[in-house]
Amino acid sequence: MYPEVFPRNAWYVAARSAEVGDGLLSRWILGDPVLLYRTEAGRPVAMVDRCIHRQMPLSLGRRKGDEIECGYHGLRYNTEGICTRVPGATAIPERVRVQVFPLYEEFGLVWIWPGQRDLADPGLIPDHHWYTDPGWATVSGTLHMNARAQLMNENLLDLSHLSFLHADSIGSPEVAEAPVAVRFDDRSVTVHREMPNSSCYPYLTRLTGIDEPIDRLQTAEFIAPSFGITTATSRPHADAGDARACRQKAMHGITPETRTSAHYFWSVSRDYAVDDDSATGYMAQALRTVILQDIAACEAIEHIIAAWEPSYPVELNIKVDAGPLQARRILERMIAAEQKMSDGDAPAWTGVSDAAARAAAQAWAKRNDSQSR
Repeated sequence: MYPEVFPRNAWYVAARSAEVGDGLLSRWILGDPVLLYRTEAGRPVAMVDRCIHRQMPLSLGRRKGDEIECGYHGLRYNTEGICTRVPGATAIPERVRVQVFPLYEEFGLVWIWPGQRDLADPGLIPDHHWYTDPGWATVSGTLHMNARAQLMNENLLDLSHLSFLHADSIGSPEVAEAPVAVRFDDRSVTVHREMPNSSCYPYLTRLTGIDEPIDRLQTAEFIAPSFGITTATSRPHADAGDARACRQKAMHGITPETRTSAHYFWSVSRDYAVDDDSATGYMAQALRTVILQDIAACEAIEHIIAAWEPSYPVELNIKVDAGPLQARRILERMIAAEQKMSDGDAPAWTGVSDAAARAAAQAWAKRNDSQSR
């Protein structure tokens, strides 16, 4: 039912740009520890967060310029993951290194590619320019979720839950009853709702003062493997034009941390009342509360699923599940394609593989041991 793994040959949000700085940020992504930091020139770097010597997290070490020194025995690594210093050693083969991941930074987000380096095409990253566009006011944050990423991906594709889970903020009765139109291709799913002459929801009234029937449009888009964009447009039903139309773009980076936990990088941008700081403050508080409600729902579902594993309780699919089910199928095809490409083995990591790094380290250690004798 739900994917046990996620494809590695894909882009995931690793962090918001504001989170990556001079300090050492440790974040688990797809079951692996990742260290993130910026060079003195401002370029983001991501490497596996464990020293090749005794697996000590490098994030517990210290910076030496742009290099990272392990806090356990002092091994040092440059931005390419190459070990440049081993206390007491006079020569270190270049092959002794830790893995480094391709990163791409754009419009306020840092994206990571945990798969094969030569397949990392920035053209596959979804457009998210609203995040930093001066014509939009944006609020954002990072939250953690003790539930599998796909639960949130599907929550964001099926917005019928707004009528019930978020009835006091962004929900109204019409959302659950509105028919949906679903489109999909080999990489994305789009679910669209139109709700003419529907009741105005509390969040919009608080932001704009509009308290009359509205024409409401919602488009939820899933871009595989784990990114979502929700476009919401509302305007008073009685208006002949769009003078009071309000549009929002919510972006959701749901990055798997482990099989049953995830990072949620969220942002919401609006194109109305852009210079109203009080509206921005309310928006930040209200939408964080909405997202926390979504997280609580996913975590409650995860608790039930975990009790049944390795099987699953029977689920009933209804009309609104057409989009989520297509998202599952896209992920299944991506995972199957990776498995076929790697002949059944785990997909290759970027840089040097664990096996190659381990072999190089063992050969180096054997040589140094013989020299000491």
